[in-house]
Amino acid sequence: MSKHIKTSPKVIKPFVIKPLINIKNSTVKNSGFTLIEVMIASVILFSVIATVSMIYRGAFMSSEKANTHISINAVLPSLLTVIRNDIQNRSVYNEETLSNKASVWGVNYQWQASLLEYKSAPPYYDIDDGKVINPPKKYKLWVVNLTLQQNTTSKNYQFNEYSWTNN
Repeated sequence: MSKHIKTSPKVIKPFVIKPLINIKNSTVKNSGFTLIEVMIASVILFSVIATVSMIYRGAFMSSEKANTHISINAVLPSLLTVIRNDIQNRSVYNEETLSNKASVWGVNYQWQASLLEYKSAPPYYDIDDGKVINPPKKYKLWVVNLTLQQNTTSKNYQFNEYSWTNN
């Protein structure tokens, strides 16, 4: 006789994922940042913004100042030629101070020249007459004070200039 073993069919249980933390019984709170954390973060953020803006402002002001100095120095060579010609043209008169002021390329300038020396050429020996001749006074040496100004920046220069009369 054959033995029949009676087996019961296998019952498959459904697969269930269990959470690692029981939310109902957990004491951990899932809230956002605290007020203190937000305040500290905003203080740090605003101090970084203020520092960066001050650095940018300083760089901008330095750039503007450099541009002004470049503008003033760019005018200087042509302005020296104008002053030299003006002194030469006006030195035929017996004035001891000369001055002028004007504006060129957005730069205001003012100069004043004071006579330092008024001399003649060195004496020379004339072989035809056999005499030492002292030439008339003809050469003038001037000290020139020049002030250049653009916006709030001002630069002062002092130099010597010479002129002569056609006597």
